[in-house]
Amino acid sequence: MIYTFAILLAPAPSDLLMGLTGKPIQYLQSDLLIAAIEPNVDIEALKLLPEQSLMQAIVHHDRLICELFNQRTLLPLRFGTAFVSISALETYLKDESERLLASLQRLDGYAEFLITGSAIAPKVETSVNLKGKDYLLAKRSQYLQQEQWRSQLQEEVLDYRQTLIDSLNSDLYTPEFQHVETQGSEDVRVYALLPRSQVVFLQDSVRSWEEEHSHWQISWSEALPPYHFLN
Repeated sequence: MIYTFAILLAPAPSDLLMGLTGKPIQYLQSDLLIAAIEPNVDIEALKLLPEQSLMQAIVHHDRLICELFNQRTLLPLRFGTAFVSISALETYLKDESERLLASLQRLDGYAEFLITGSAIAPKVETSVNLKGKDYLLAKRSQYLQQEQWRSQLQEEVLDYRQTLIDSLNSDLYTPEFQHVETQGSEDVRVYALLPRSQVVFLQDSVRSWEEEHSHWQISWSEALPPYHFLN
C-alpha cells in the first residue's frame, strides 16, 4: 500500500523525513500537486499493532505532517490513509485536482488553532433549613441563576470570536470557526482557522477582552495543520 501523509503544491520539499517504517518518505508529483508518501506500508499490520505502538505511529504521523506544515501550506490526511498503488494515487490526484488546488489556495497562509476556555462560576448562596414552598423557591432561583450563567457564557464566547473577526482586515482574511464538544472542565472548545502571520497580533487584540472578563481562563494551541477545515 502507498501510505499518504499529505497533499502539497509543487515543487517537492527538499527534506526527506523519516516515515512510519524508519525509511525516508517520498514525493509523488502530478502536475501542480505533490503527495508525501511512504510505499510498501502494510496497513492491516498497522491496525493490529499493540495500543502503545499504535499510538506511537499516530504521533509520528502527526509530527511528520507538522514538520511539513512548518515549511508550507498542505492538506493533511488522516492516519491510515493509503492507496493500493501509485497509479491509484495518481488517478486520485488527477480526478480531484480542481478541488485539492482550490483547498490549498483557500488555506494558503492559514493555520488551525485550538482555543479552549474555562470560566469560574460565581458562588451561589445556598439556603439551609428551608422547607416546603421556601425550599422550592430557593431551588428555582438557583436553577434560574445557572441558566443565566450559561446564557452569559454563550454570549461571551460569541463576543470573543467577534473580537477576533473584527481585528482582521475582512478584505484580506476570512477566519473560520468550529465549535466542538468540550472536555473535562472546559466551557468552550473551538477550532479556529486564522492567518498565521496575524496570530500574535490577534492574541494581543483579545488580551484586553480577557482582562475585562477575568472569570475566563483561555488557552491557545500552537499553529496546527488545518485538519478540521478541509473541504
